[in-house]
Amino acid sequence: MTHLVLIDAMNLIRRLYAVQERPYLPLPDQLTESTRQQLIKNTSQAVDKALRTIIEQCQPSHLVLVFDSQQPTWRHQLYPDYKANRSPMPALLQQALPELQQHIRQLGIAIYQQEGYEADDIIASLALKMRQHQQQVTVVSTDKGYCTLLDSGVKLYDHFRRDYLDEAYVQQKFGVPSRRLIRYWSLVGDSTNHIPGVAGIGPKTALELLQLGDTFTEILQHPDCPKALRAKLTEHKADIQCFLQLFQPRTDLELGLNLQQLRYPNQEPADA
Repeated sequence: MTHLVLIDAMNLIRRLYAVQERPYLPLPDQLTESTRQQLIKNTSQAVDKALRTIIEQCQPSHLVLVFDSQQPTWRHQLYPDYKANRSPMPALLQQALPELQQHIRQLGIAIYQQEGYEADDIIASLALKMRQHQQQVTVVSTDKGYCTLLDSGVKLYDHFRRDYLDEAYVQQKFGVPSRRLIRYWSLVGDSTNHIPGVAGIGPKTALELLQLGDTFTEILQHPDCPKALRAKLTEHKADIQCFLQLFQPRTDLELGLNLQQLRYPNQEPADA
């Protein structure tokens, strides 16, 4: 059976780079050129080791590292404050990305990037298309947003925990099944993406509301929905609809890829 492994590239690389950069903080821009080169070399070696470990663990027949757009995406257009509190990519890592990407290609691993879209949109589109054909799919990332794909039969692997994240993990961490995560986050917000949620609704209240129905329409119409909360949800309806879109990964992208381009080891370029 085909087994497609989709790696959230910058989720992996930025974490590995941070480990190499940590001894030089808080002034990494003042490093000597030789130290900067050594830092990138160490990062490249760490990426190499991580990818080999992931391949050994997941045993893919097809494999691709998906990179985020370097330009603002549709989410920034919809909600200008999206990820406004996120630290920018370190300048040294930004400069070294082409070299790192070339090294990854030399390992026989395909790379894909499409401007205007984050990795999660591309990964979700590829994953759902493969699942529609009953193929095995594993996403490698620590980004909790991918937990929403578990309901579709996609496996989620955390390389740093060396463990698969499943429905039991989601239920324990968030208190809801993966199919309700997006509605849950739209209520409580997500500080990592600078999405505030609905003021006055915390995790406990959100869980109580989500027990009343699978959609906000059902929740509002449920006789047990408290009057004050019904008024709050109605007042913030436009915000909630916006947050739902922000949290929902796109699954309808036409990427122009075929499986042959993603075969591992790879001999064909898959760059957008």
